[in-house]
Amino acid sequence: MSERSHKNLQRQNNEKSENLGDDFILEKAELLCPNCLSPCEPLQYYCDKCDSSEVINPLAAYMPFVRIRLYCGFFGKLWRTIWYEQQASIIRRLFCLFLIVLFCPILLIFGLPFLLIERIPSRGLRKAATKVFWIITVFLLLTFICFVLWT
Repeated sequence: MSERSHKNLQRQNNEKSENLGDDFILEKAELLCPNCLSPCEPLQYYCDKCDSSEVINPLAAYMPFVRIRLYCGFFGKLWRTIWYEQQASIIRRLFCLFLIVLFCPILLIFGLPFLLIERIPSRGLRKAATKVFWIITVFLLLTFICFVLWT
């Protein structure tokens, strides 16, 4: 048996695989929604037909104003499970409601300020607003801990 490493690997014949770049993609290829499989525009971020939170355009995860729906889309899925999914059991509906009640205050307390801070056009002012937000958060947390310990 011969010993194989990255230094002595045999070269394979890659003549056939050289042209797999643009020739491999069909000219009439369309993007499909991962939820409802309907065709979408290439520059579209989310599906308009099924209102899914699944990303169609891979650049949506890098854009601050677009990724909010990507990160918080599970709230919509939970809400639709509670009200519109007919096969969902009572236990599943109650669990989804529990998750919404548990995480919505956290999203409002931390998500809303960051959403507003990202809209500030000046980078220096945005950094200052972020620092002020964290100082206020730490101050309120310490005040809450002191209040709990002293009562």
